[in-house]
Amino acid sequence: MAETTYLIIGNGMAGLSAVQAIRKRDRAGCIILIGDEGIPYYYRASLSEWISGDLTDAMLTGRTPGFYDALRIEQVTGHIARIDSDARQVHLEDGRALAYDKLLIATGARANVFPVEGLEEILVFRTWADARQIRKRLGCCGRALIVGGGILGLELAGALHRMGIERIAIVQRSGFVGGPLLDAGAAAWLTTHHLTPDGIDVFVHDTVARVEGQTAHLQSGQTWDFDILVEAVGITPLFPETPGLEVGRGIRIDASCRTNLPDVYAAGDCTETQVPATEGAADRAWQTTRIWLDCAKQGKVAGRNMAGDACTLPAQPFYNASVIYTCLLYTSDAADEEDSVDLGGRRII
Repeated sequence: MAETTYLIIGNGMAGLSAVQAIRKRDRAGCIILIGDEGIPYYYRASLSEWISGDLTDAMLTGRTPGFYDALRIEQVTGHIARIDSDARQVHLEDGRALAYDKLLIATGARANVFPVEGLEEILVFRTWADARQIRKRLGCCGRALIVGGGILGLELAGALHRMGIERIAIVQRSGFVGGPLLDAGAAAWLTTHHLTPDGIDVFVHDTVARVEGQTAHLQSGQTWDFDILVEAVGITPLFPETPGLEVGRGIRIDASCRTNLPDVYAAGDCTETQVPATEGAADRAWQTTRIWLDCAKQGKVAGRNMAGDACTLPAQPFYNASVIYTCLLYTSDAADEEDSVDLGGRRII
Protein backbone atom coordinates (compact mmCIF):
# COMPACT_ATOMS: atom_id res chain seq x y z
CA MET A 1 0.00 0.00 0.00
CA ALA A 2 1.42 3.37 -1.03
CA GLU A 3 2.29 5.88 1.66
CA THR A 4 -0.07 8.81 2.06
CA THR A 5 1.36 12.26 1.42
CA TYR A 6 0.05 14.85 3.85
CA LEU A 7 0.68 18.45 2.89
CA ILE A 8 0.30 21.02 5.67
CA ILE A 9 0.35 24.71 4.78
CA GLY A 10 1.16 26.68 7.91
CA ASN A 11 3.68 26.27 10.71
CA GLY A 12 1.44 27.69 13.45
CA MET A 13 -0.49 26.03 16.25
CA ALA A 14 -3.18 24.61 13.94
CA GLY A 15 -0.63 23.12 11.54
CA LEU A 16 1.53 21.61 14.28
CA SER A 17 -1.47 20.15 16.10
CA ALA A 18 -2.47 18.45 12.85
CA VAL A 19 1.05 17.12 12.28
CA GLN A 20 1.17 15.55 15.73
CA ALA A 21 -2.28 13.99 15.33
CA ILE A 22 -1.34 12.55 11.92
CA ARG A 23 1.96 11.08 13.04
CA LYS A 24 0.31 9.45 16.06
CA ARG A 25 -1.97 7.52 13.71
CA ASP A 26 0.20 7.12 10.63
CA ARG A 27 3.84 6.29 11.34
CA ALA A 28 4.76 5.76 7.71
CA GLY A 29 3.06 8.61 5.85
CA CYS A 30 5.00 11.47 4.29
CA ILE A 31 4.34 14.80 6.03
CA ILE A 32 5.37 18.00 4.25
CA LEU A 33 5.05 21.24 6.21
CA ILE A 34 5.16 24.57 4.36
CA GLY A 35 5.95 27.73 6.32
CA ASP A 36 6.61 31.26 5.10
CA GLU A 37 8.72 32.65 7.96
CA GLY A 38 11.60 30.19 7.75
CA ILE A 39 11.82 29.66 11.53
CA PRO A 40 10.40 27.06 13.94
CA TYR A 41 7.04 27.57 15.61
CA TYR A 42 6.98 30.32 18.27
CA TYR A 43 4.41 31.50 20.80
CA ARG A 44 2.71 34.33 18.95
CA ALA A 45 0.55 35.11 21.99
CA SER A 46 3.71 35.88 24.00
CA LEU A 47 5.26 38.39 21.59
CA SER A 48 4.38 41.29 23.90
CA GLU A 49 6.36 39.61 26.71
CA TRP A 50 9.31 39.21 24.34
CA ILE A 51 9.13 42.90 23.44
CA SER A 52 9.19 43.86 27.13
CA GLY A 53 12.17 41.59 27.76
CA ASP A 54 10.27 39.21 30.05
CA LEU A 55 10.95 36.37 27.59
CA THR A 56 14.16 35.49 25.74
CA ASP A 57 14.37 34.18 22.17
CA ALA A 58 14.72 30.64 23.51
CA MET A 59 11.66 31.03 25.74
CA LEU A 60 9.54 32.36 22.87
CA THR A 61 10.49 29.48 20.57
CA GLY A 62 7.87 26.75 20.90
CA ARG A 63 9.52 23.94 18.93
CA THR A 64 13.17 23.02 18.39
CA PRO A 65 14.56 21.63 15.12
CA GLY A 66 14.69 18.27 16.87
CA PHE A 67 10.90 18.21 17.12
CA TYR A 68 10.53 18.31 13.34
CA ASP A 69 13.25 15.68 12.90
CA ALA A 70 11.69 13.33 15.45
CA LEU A 71 8.34 13.39 13.63
CA ARG A 72 10.08 13.05 10.24
CA ILE A 73 8.58 16.25 8.90
CA GLU A 74 9.88 17.56 5.59
CA GLN A 75 10.03 21.34 5.95
CA VAL A 76 9.57 23.67 3.00
CA THR A 77 9.91 27.46 3.14
CA GLY A 78 7.93 29.44 0.59
CA HIS A 79 4.81 31.39 -0.27
CA ILE A 80 1.79 29.72 -1.83
CA ALA A 81 0.66 31.02 -5.22
CA ARG A 82 -2.40 28.82 -5.69
CA ILE A 83 -3.93 25.42 -5.00
CA ASP A 84 -5.17 23.15 -7.78
CA SER A 85 -7.49 20.71 -6.01
CA ASP A 86 -8.36 18.88 -9.26
CA ALA A 87 -4.70 18.02 -9.85
CA ARG A 88 -4.03 17.71 -6.09
CA GLN A 89 -1.13 20.13 -6.29
CA VAL A 90 0.02 23.20 -4.39
CA HIS A 91 1.95 25.75 -6.46
CA LEU A 92 4.55 27.97 -4.78
CA GLU A 93 5.47 31.45 -5.96
CA ASP A 94 8.97 30.27 -6.89
CA GLY A 95 7.54 27.83 -9.44
CA ARG A 96 7.68 24.63 -7.41
CA ALA A 97 4.63 22.34 -7.36
CA LEU A 98 3.99 19.90 -4.52
CA ALA A 99 1.58 16.97 -4.84
CA TYR A 100 -0.63 15.75 -2.01
CA ASP A 101 -3.12 13.06 -1.07
CA LYS A 102 -4.52 15.00 1.91
CA LEU A 103 -4.17 18.78 2.28
CA LEU A 104 -4.55 21.05 5.29
CA ILE A 105 -4.75 24.82 4.84
CA ALA A 106 -3.65 26.45 8.10
CA THR A 107 -2.32 29.73 6.74
CA GLY A 108 -3.48 31.90 9.63
CA ALA A 109 -4.26 35.58 9.23
CA ARG A 110 -2.56 38.85 8.36
CA ALA A 111 -2.53 42.09 10.31
CA ASN A 112 -4.91 44.73 9.03
CA VAL A 113 -3.28 47.92 7.80
CA PHE A 114 -5.10 51.23 7.49
CA PRO A 115 -3.26 54.04 5.68
CA VAL A 116 -3.01 57.28 7.62
CA GLU A 117 -2.48 60.57 5.83
CA GLY A 118 1.05 61.83 6.46
CA LEU A 119 2.34 58.58 8.02
CA GLU A 120 5.19 57.25 5.92
CA GLU A 121 5.91 54.05 7.87
CA ILE A 122 3.21 51.81 9.31
CA LEU A 123 4.25 49.36 12.01
CA VAL A 124 1.92 46.46 12.80
CA PHE A 125 1.95 43.86 15.57
CA ARG A 126 1.43 40.30 14.39
CA THR A 127 4.64 38.32 13.73
CA TRP A 128 8.03 37.97 15.38
CA ALA A 129 9.47 40.09 12.59
CA ASP A 130 6.95 42.83 13.47
CA ALA A 131 7.93 42.57 17.13
CA ARG A 132 11.61 42.93 16.26
CA GLN A 133 10.88 46.15 14.37
CA ILE A 134 8.86 47.52 17.30
CA ARG A 135 11.54 46.68 19.87
CA LYS A 136 14.23 48.19 17.66
CA ARG A 137 12.31 51.47 17.45
CA LEU A 138 11.61 51.54 21.20
CA GLY A 139 15.28 52.23 21.94
CA CYS A 140 14.77 55.98 21.54
CA CYS A 141 11.08 56.12 22.36
CA GLY A 142 9.38 57.94 25.20
CA ARG A 143 5.91 58.24 23.65
CA ALA A 144 4.04 55.34 22.06
CA LEU A 145 0.71 55.64 20.27
CA ILE A 146 -1.23 52.41 19.69
CA VAL A 147 -4.01 52.53 17.12
CA GLY A 148 -6.43 49.77 18.09
CA GLY A 149 -7.58 48.84 21.57
CA GLY A 150 -8.41 45.18 21.01
CA ILE A 151 -6.60 42.32 22.70
CA LEU A 152 -3.35 42.81 20.74
CA GLY A 153 -3.33 46.55 21.35
CA LEU A 154 -3.86 46.05 25.08
CA GLU A 155 -1.15 43.38 25.25
CA LEU A 156 1.29 45.77 23.58
CA ALA A 157 0.28 48.61 25.90
CA GLY A 158 0.94 46.34 28.88
CA ALA A 159 4.37 45.42 27.57
CA LEU A 160 5.32 49.05 27.00
CA HIS A 161 4.09 49.99 30.47
CA ARG A 162 6.23 47.26 32.06
CA MET A 163 9.22 48.58 30.08
CA GLY A 164 8.75 52.02 31.59
CA ILE A 165 7.72 53.88 28.42
CA GLU A 166 6.81 57.32 29.75
CA ARG A 167 3.68 58.07 27.76
CA ILE A 168 1.30 55.58 26.11
CA ALA A 169 -1.99 56.19 24.36
CA ILE A 170 -4.60 53.88 22.84
CA VAL A 171 -6.96 55.07 20.12
CA GLN A 172 -10.01 52.85 19.65
CA ARG A 173 -12.62 53.33 16.92
CA SER A 174 -15.46 51.70 18.89
CA GLY A 175 -16.83 52.78 22.24
CA PHE A 176 -14.66 50.56 24.45
CA VAL A 177 -11.44 48.58 24.49
CA GLY A 178 -10.89 44.84 24.70
CA GLY A 179 -13.34 43.52 22.13
CA PRO A 180 -14.32 40.87 21.25
CA LEU A 181 -13.43 39.21 24.56
CA LEU A 182 -14.67 42.09 26.69
CA ASP A 183 -17.98 43.87 26.51
CA ALA A 184 -18.64 47.48 27.53
CA GLY A 185 -18.95 46.74 31.26
CA ALA A 186 -15.80 44.66 31.49
CA ALA A 187 -13.90 47.22 29.40
CA ALA A 188 -15.01 50.03 31.73
CA TRP A 189 -13.71 48.02 34.70
CA LEU A 190 -10.33 47.48 33.00
CA THR A 191 -10.03 51.14 32.03
CA THR A 192 -11.04 52.48 35.45
CA HIS A 193 -9.00 50.09 37.57
CA HIS A 194 -5.88 49.63 35.44
CA LEU A 195 -5.40 51.73 32.30
CA THR A 196 -6.22 55.15 33.71
CA PRO A 197 -4.37 54.65 37.05
CA ASP A 198 -1.28 53.58 35.07
CA GLY A 199 -1.35 56.81 33.07
CA ILE A 200 -2.53 55.28 29.79
CA ASP A 201 -4.47 57.78 27.67
CA VAL A 202 -7.53 56.08 26.18
CA PHE A 203 -9.43 57.66 23.28
CA VAL A 204 -12.63 55.81 22.30
CA HIS A 205 -15.05 56.56 19.46
CA ASP A 206 -11.99 58.05 17.79
CA THR A 207 -9.33 57.42 15.17
CA VAL A 208 -6.18 59.01 13.76
CA ALA A 209 -7.23 61.27 10.90
CA ARG A 210 -3.76 62.42 9.86
CA VAL A 211 -0.18 62.77 11.05
CA GLU A 212 2.00 65.87 10.81
CA GLY A 213 5.58 65.15 11.79
CA GLN A 214 5.36 63.38 15.16
CA THR A 215 1.88 64.67 15.97
CA ALA A 216 -1.26 62.60 15.48
CA HIS A 217 -4.43 64.56 14.76
CA LEU A 218 -7.45 62.59 15.93
CA GLN A 219 -10.87 62.66 14.34
CA SER A 220 -12.21 64.25 17.54
CA GLY A 221 -9.87 67.24 17.08
CA GLN A 222 -7.47 66.24 19.84
CA THR A 223 -3.74 65.83 19.19
CA TRP A 224 -1.13 63.47 20.64
CA ASP A 225 2.63 63.63 20.10
CA PHE A 226 4.42 60.32 19.59
CA ASP A 227 7.80 58.76 18.87
CA ILE A 228 6.40 55.46 17.61
CA LEU A 229 2.97 54.61 16.20
CA VAL A 230 1.83 50.98 15.95
CA GLU A 231 -1.37 49.73 14.36
CA ALA A 232 -3.08 46.81 16.09
CA VAL A 233 -6.40 46.98 14.28
CA GLY A 234 -7.35 43.35 13.97
CA ILE A 235 -6.60 40.55 11.55
CA THR A 236 -8.03 39.17 8.32
CA PRO A 237 -8.02 35.43 7.48
CA LEU A 238 -5.31 34.62 4.93
CA PHE A 239 -5.60 31.81 2.42
CA PRO A 240 -4.25 31.07 -1.08
CA GLU A 241 -6.21 31.24 -4.30
CA THR A 242 -8.14 27.98 -4.57
CA PRO A 243 -10.75 27.67 -7.32
CA GLY A 244 -14.00 26.20 -6.04
CA LEU A 245 -13.21 26.64 -2.35
CA GLU A 246 -16.17 27.91 -0.32
CA VAL A 247 -15.17 30.99 1.64
CA GLY A 248 -16.71 33.92 3.48
CA ARG A 249 -14.32 36.04 5.49
CA GLY A 250 -12.42 32.80 6.04
CA ILE A 251 -12.44 29.25 4.69
CA ARG A 252 -15.71 27.61 5.65
CA ILE A 253 -15.30 24.27 7.41
CA ASP A 254 -17.67 21.75 8.94
CA ALA A 255 -17.39 20.12 12.37
CA SER A 256 -14.81 17.69 10.97
CA CYS A 257 -12.67 20.60 9.69
CA ARG A 258 -13.37 19.58 6.10
CA THR A 259 -13.85 22.13 3.36
CA ASN A 260 -16.21 21.61 0.41
CA LEU A 261 -13.32 20.25 -1.69
CA PRO A 262 -12.35 16.55 -1.53
CA ASP A 263 -9.46 15.74 0.85
CA VAL A 264 -8.92 19.42 1.59
CA TYR A 265 -9.14 20.46 5.24
CA ALA A 266 -8.61 23.78 6.97
CA ALA A 267 -7.91 24.89 10.54
CA GLY A 268 -6.95 27.93 12.56
CA ASP A 269 -7.24 31.68 12.00
CA CYS A 270 -7.90 31.25 8.28
CA THR A 271 -11.24 29.50 8.91
CA GLU A 272 -14.78 30.24 9.91
CA THR A 273 -17.34 27.92 11.45
CA GLN A 274 -21.09 28.00 11.89
CA VAL A 275 -22.42 29.08 15.26
CA PRO A 276 -25.99 28.81 16.60
CA ALA A 277 -28.36 31.42 15.22
CA THR A 278 -29.20 34.33 17.46
CA GLU A 279 -32.79 34.88 18.52
CA GLY A 280 -34.88 35.96 15.55
CA ALA A 281 -32.28 34.95 12.95
CA ALA A 282 -33.37 32.53 10.25
CA ASP A 283 -29.98 30.93 9.60
CA ARG A 284 -26.90 30.01 11.57
CA ALA A 285 -24.12 32.58 11.33
CA TRP A 286 -20.51 32.07 10.31
CA GLN A 287 -17.84 33.17 12.77
CA THR A 288 -14.10 33.46 12.16
CA THR A 289 -11.72 31.51 14.38
CA ARG A 290 -9.67 33.75 16.65
CA ILE A 291 -8.85 31.87 19.86
CA TRP A 292 -5.54 30.00 20.21
CA LEU A 293 -7.22 27.00 21.85
CA ASP A 294 -9.76 26.72 19.01
CA CYS A 295 -6.90 26.74 16.48
CA ALA A 296 -5.26 23.85 18.34
CA LYS A 297 -8.52 21.89 18.55
CA GLN A 298 -9.26 22.37 14.86
CA GLY A 299 -5.74 21.30 13.90
CA LYS A 300 -6.01 18.15 16.00
CA VAL A 301 -9.43 17.20 14.61
CA ALA A 302 -8.28 17.89 11.03
CA GLY A 303 -5.15 15.80 11.50
CA ARG A 304 -7.03 12.87 12.99
CA ASN A 305 -9.54 12.87 10.15
CA MET A 306 -6.84 13.20 7.50
CA ALA A 307 -5.25 10.07 8.96
CA GLY A 308 -8.48 8.09 8.80
CA ASP A 309 -10.38 8.84 12.00
CA ALA A 310 -13.95 10.11 12.12
CA CYS A 311 -14.19 12.81 14.77
CA THR A 312 -15.74 16.23 15.16
CA LEU A 313 -15.01 19.40 17.08
CA PRO A 314 -16.28 19.30 20.67
CA ALA A 315 -19.35 21.41 21.38
CA GLN A 316 -18.22 23.53 24.31
CA PRO A 317 -19.19 26.94 25.69
CA PHE A 318 -16.92 29.87 24.97
CA TYR A 319 -14.01 30.00 27.41
CA ASN A 320 -10.72 31.77 27.16
CA ALA A 321 -7.82 32.85 29.34
CA SER A 322 -5.85 35.83 28.14
CA VAL A 323 -3.51 38.50 29.41
CA ILE A 324 -5.45 41.66 28.67
CA TYR A 325 -3.21 44.65 29.31
CA THR A 326 -1.40 43.35 32.44
CA CYS A 327 -4.31 41.35 33.86
CA LEU A 328 -4.83 37.61 33.48
CA LEU A 329 -8.55 37.31 32.80
CA TYR A 330 -10.64 34.20 32.36
CA THR A 331 -13.65 34.99 30.22
CA SER A 332 -16.64 32.74 29.73
CA ASP A 333 -20.22 32.78 28.54
CA ALA A 334 -21.12 29.93 30.88
CA ALA A 335 -19.43 30.66 34.19
CA ASP A 336 -20.80 29.61 37.55
CA GLU A 337 -22.37 32.73 39.02
CA GLU A 338 -21.02 31.90 42.49
CA ASP A 339 -17.43 31.91 41.24
CA SER A 340 -17.47 34.88 38.89
CA VAL A 341 -18.02 38.60 38.69
CA ASP A 342 -20.53 40.03 36.24
CA LEU A 343 -18.88 42.90 34.39
CA GLY A 344 -21.60 43.98 32.02
CA GLY A 345 -22.74 40.61 30.68
CA ARG A 346 -19.42 38.83 30.07
CA ARG A 347 -18.39 37.02 33.22
CA ILE A 348 -14.85 37.42 34.52
CA ILE A 349 -13.94 34.40 36.62
